Amino acid sequence: MMGSEIMDETTFLVTLLDEYWNTAVTALGSEIPAIHRVKPQIMDIRSMDSTRPNGRGGNRVRVSSAKETTADGVTPSKDLIVVMEDSQNIEYPTRDWTVRNETYSMSISIRTKQDDRRTNDNARVAPSGSTFGRDRIENLYKIVRHILETNRRGWFRSAGSLEENIKHIVLGSRTESNDKRSRIFGYKINVTLKRFAVSL
Repeated sequence: MMGSEIMDETTFLVTLLDEYWNTAVTALGSEIPAIHRVKPQIMDIRSMDSTRPNGRGGNRVRVSSAKETTADGVTPSKDLIVVMEDSQNIEYPTRDWTVRNETYSMSISIRTKQDDRRTNDNARVAPSGSTFGRDRIENLYKIVRHILETNRRGWFRSAGSLEENIKHIVLGSRTESNDKRSRIFGYKINVTLKRFAVSL
């Protein structure tokens, strides 16, 4: 479509998670405990943004010392979701090679930290005992899973000059990635994005 710009696949997943996050938290209702109804930092692995004042960009992202304040039932937090592309595969399914099918293997990395969190009025957000980090990462995963499964048949976004036509979103395997010494809990999720019959 003239005047439109197709998002790359990493930007697509970042945008999908960001725009659907609050809706997913609301949809899941009481399945997500109040203390874990948060919206994390959602970023592209290629981002050069800095989380530090006057930073040079591309610095490590802070996931601790969060001050959490609820707004519209969802609390912004310093938990982290990072999206990256692992590989791309292209097939030409017709004899005349007039179209291509595109498959993208993506990774979504979720990170949280077992720490003492406070709201903006300095009131302590009481962690659920020694399992706060474990419970937080599990609930963040449930929200990500809900968003991906809700849009499993694809998502077409048209807002201004951005459009996208991913046809299938397939949630794949999940592995743990924890650092107990640093009290960091993590999941890595594999996701497959597919486009079909892209005209050449």
